[in-house]
Amino acid sequence: MLPASTIKRHALAAGFDLVGIAPPSALKDLEFLPRWVKKGYGGEMRYLADPRREDPRRVLPSVKSIICMGLIYNTPHPYSTDIADPAEGEKVSNSRGAPTGDVRSRAWISRYAWGKDYHDVMRSKLEHLRMEVEKLTLDVETRVHVDTGPIVERAFARLSGIGWMGKNTCLINEGKGSWFFLGVILTNLELELDLAAPDRCGSCTRCLEACPTGALVEPYVMDASRCISYFNIELKGAIPEEFRTAIGRNVFGCDICQDVCPWNDRPWSLVRGPLPDEAAHDEHSGASSPERHAATTALPEFQPMQVEVKSREPLVERTPKDEPVPQLPTTGQFSLFNPTIKALASITEEGFQRVFARSPIKRAKYRGWLRNLCVVMGNSGDRQFIPWLEAAADNPDPVVREQAAWALHRLQGGV
Repeated sequence: MLPASTIKRHALAAGFDLVGIAPPSALKDLEFLPRWVKKGYGGEMRYLADPRREDPRRVLPSVKSIICMGLIYNTPHPYSTDIADPAEGEKVSNSRGAPTGDVRSRAWISRYAWGKDYHDVMRSKLEHLRMEVEKLTLDVETRVHVDTGPIVERAFARLSGIGWMGKNTCLINEGKGSWFFLGVILTNLELELDLAAPDRCGSCTRCLEACPTGALVEPYVMDASRCISYFNIELKGAIPEEFRTAIGRNVFGCDICQDVCPWNDRPWSLVRGPLPDEAAHDEHSGASSPERHAATTALPEFQPMQVEVKSREPLVERTPKDEPVPQLPTTGQFSLFNPTIKALASITEEGFQRVFARSPIKRAKYRGWLRNLCVVMGNSGDRQFIPWLEAAADNPDPVVREQAAWALHRLQGGV
């Protein structure tokens, strides 16, 4: 039997932050999947019903071990919950490291999408590791997967010991938090297996209580068809009206259930200064402790992208006849960390394809991007967006038109 320590050494050398070895069977987790799909919790994500997801042997018949890797993408930037809700109209505080200004004018992009597409970054590292593994012995078979194939990476990563599944359904590592991507290598090598990590969520229910749309229907169960990330990424049609206000300023993805997780606390100095002695020992206070905080990465691929916008780019591609194209001109650069809605709205369709060519944001497509902007504008309470929305209400796409009309109604005094 090839020593698992050899594999792990190569994985860490390839740049991964976590590595563990799982068996090719995850019956408890995988048997739950078809029941979950049958309840409609997967929404329009039909690929989740792929029967190959129920057994990795349908992908690699000779599989004996699954090597699971985690790659940290978190950066030291503030969390979305560090910044006031736009409905409150509060100013952003310098003490928390965020830009100043009226928070209503800003949008939120999930931190996993600030940099380069993680599929590309992970796959490059996985392919490097795969080559190293195949050099170790003869007749090695491998398959690499990172989120896009018919493998439930999270189920095997849990069994590999690199984390437990939290009540928010994210994998949580005791020492590093939950801000990490997952990738796996299926192999016919028989490797020494790791033990599953114990569940350390305890009685905490912060994630369930914080979810604006009630997507966490019970501990460890998410109705993805109610998740903000589903609405503004996976859903192709109109966002259901009953959920639009709850989306707030989340223009792509949502971080709330991870932001509030105690295992993702950050060093106190990054938030409010030195840690008071009385807070250091209060497990339920929300304060960080030296022993429990989320890891961060210095990888340039995951730092917030700086987007360059050309002067006076039009915000929509079609406007009423004989009317000027409305402008919210933005020049120079802006960061994808807590950007202004105005800056995001300055990106044209051509600009969207160019700027997000190697970003996870491209998954929403431009029509989805416009739809999402309409929703956050409607939630902003900021009437400066009315001209943009009036033009969007004449967009060729019926979904964009409908969402723009809803946002206009809100900004013009409607309920």
